[in-house]
Amino acid sequence: MTSIWKRPLDIIIVFIFVQFFIIAITIDYTQTVYGSVLSVEELEFGLWPPASFLKAFIWWCKNVDPLLGQNPMWYETMASFSPFLYAPFYIVAIYAFIYEKEWIRVPSLMWGWGLLVSMIVILREQIYGVYAAKNLTLLLLAYGGYVAMPLFVMIRVAQTPLFSNKDAKKKTG
Repeated sequence: MTSIWKRPLDIIIVFIFVQFFIIAITIDYTQTVYGSVLSVEELEFGLWPPASFLKAFIWWCKNVDPLLGQNPMWYETMASFSPFLYAPFYIVAIYAFIYEKEWIRVPSLMWGWGLLVSMIVILREQIYGVYAAKNLTLLLLAYGGYVAMPLFVMIRVAQTPLFSNKDAKKKTG
């Protein structure tokens, strides 16, 4: 097994999956559980996520991303995939990329296509829809990773073999 530190592309993937996991259990969880959140007064603060996070979330919705604050049912449904489907995938994928598990190829392709399809729908609404972004540049900077990373991961897992196994080559050669 080659150390993760000698595989810079996989370090990037693991780092991004850690970030996406954190977003899944905070922002996407909030969107799924709280529904439409337009002001601090509407919130009932619980144990998770922290109140300071929820206040920042409301600021983002008011100043950049009204779609996230309005959270229509179709968007809430799409967002629920993240904490309940993608978050477990991120944990498994982090393990697989660190420990060079070839079986991560198909789940990564499925995740990548699923996220890309979701982002096409979401970005179209945020650019042209009723809940268009108030600051499109900032929104695209924030959401750009959700387009770039699935493409990056799908290109990475298309390589055969996914991980070069030098130890196996030594044993057979």
